[in-house]
Amino acid sequence: MSRWLRPILAIIAVGLAVWQVKLLMAALGGADAGPSVETATAKSGPFVVGFSREGTLESANVAQIKAPRSGSTLAWLIEDGAMVKAGDLIARVDVSEYRFEVDRQRLEYQSRIARVEQERRSRESEVESAQLNVEKLLRAMDVLSRSQFVERQQAQAQVGYDQWNLNWATGDYQKRSRLSQEGIVPQTDVVQAERVVRRNEFGLDKSEKRLDSLDAQHSSKKAQMEADVSAAQFETELARRRINESVQAAMERAARVRERLDDMEQELASGELRAPQAGVVVLGQTWDAAAGRRTLRTGDRVWWGMDIASITDLSDLKVALRVDEASAGRLRRGQEAIVHVVGAPDREFRGEISSISAVARRLPPWEDPNAPADQRVFDVQVKVLKPDERLFRPGVKAKVQFVFERLAKVVSVPVAAVFDKPEGQVVYVATRDGFEERRVKTGQRNDEAVVILEGVKAGERVALSDPTRAEGG
Repeated sequence: MSRWLRPILAIIAVGLAVWQVKLLMAALGGADAGPSVETATAKSGPFVVGFSREGTLESANVAQIKAPRSGSTLAWLIEDGAMVKAGDLIARVDVSEYRFEVDRQRLEYQSRIARVEQERRSRESEVESAQLNVEKLLRAMDVLSRSQFVERQQAQAQVGYDQWNLNWATGDYQKRSRLSQEGIVPQTDVVQAERVVRRNEFGLDKSEKRLDSLDAQHSSKKAQMEADVSAAQFETELARRRINESVQAAMERAARVRERLDDMEQELASGELRAPQAGVVVLGQTWDAAAGRRTLRTGDRVWWGMDIASITDLSDLKVALRVDEASAGRLRRGQEAIVHVVGAPDREFRGEISSISAVARRLPPWEDPNAPADQRVFDVQVKVLKPDERLFRPGVKAKVQFVFERLAKVVSVPVAAVFDKPEGQVVYVATRDGFEERRVKTGQRNDEAVVILEGVKAGERVALSDPTRAEGG
């Protein structure tokens, strides 16, 4: 009997230990619900009302360092990703083949200087031509004025002559009418005198109309001539202005060539390419027949216009992202935002909306293959106010939470912990015996959590899936 007592007591001890472990697990978070029901703790503290979107970090200030105009070889090159200050050496190139380009630039500068004087002479010739045209028009206007004066004098003389004839004919008619009444002259003489009066009236009317017509013609011709003179004078003034403008433009073009020549001569003298600003170095790419597209390295051949490197200013970073039409209407420039990066998801960095596109655009499938075919979005940029240069690099994925309101101290649970039931919204709180269903009153929310106004206390654990369905399954 004693031989079997020890094994029996050992089995009883193991059973008691298992029972105690189950009790402890139930006390710590509702272990009776089984491993299929995940739980989370109701939190108490500050709460951010808003929504989140993912984007990519970009720099608002990127300086490009390009290869010299002619082909050259990279004698030395800085490491990709290096942090540099303004003036630091980025690359050293073999510039022996660069001398021809510098000589050609020097000839171009000399040609530009010659064009300045050529431009001056050309514009002065235009002024002289315009002035001659003004003088020609003024002489023509003087001749016209004299000619019009003579024509009007002649027309006025004709009017005076016709008026005199009319007066004489009228007097003769009146005289013959009296004599006819006295029987001295026949009536036919009176009729003849009346016809002469009518003929002279017609002649006077005709000459007066001709005088009026001449006045109108003279006025029109004079106005046209004055307009031509004004236009010619304006063209002369414009030509004078073009002298300074054209010469100044030619001098500015020469100055730009001179500036480029100075840069080229400096590059020729040193063969060194330096950083124009502080930031991180991103080396350019080249094509290798064996390796395909790869990063530049010492010994590579570079050509005109080729990007040797770019210097990205990490102090001026922004997150570029897309926001759907329904959500974009709630955003405004200058609005507060919270930025998280992949390397430190628990750290918060302050940001603000720096720009929102004016119109929505249709989202192409290559940007998001899973988006609806008719999806329209606004492009939004969020400036990072104080980025950590160790974490924030261009191209890194970032999550932005747009802040609409900050609540000081509230109780909140994950959105997945609140369930809509016929009787209202409920949560399932973990107890020793499983889960207890509780009616709750919810408040504001964000993408991840919802405020609980009534029904749950901070520290209680809530189910993230419906335990009643888990049990039913």
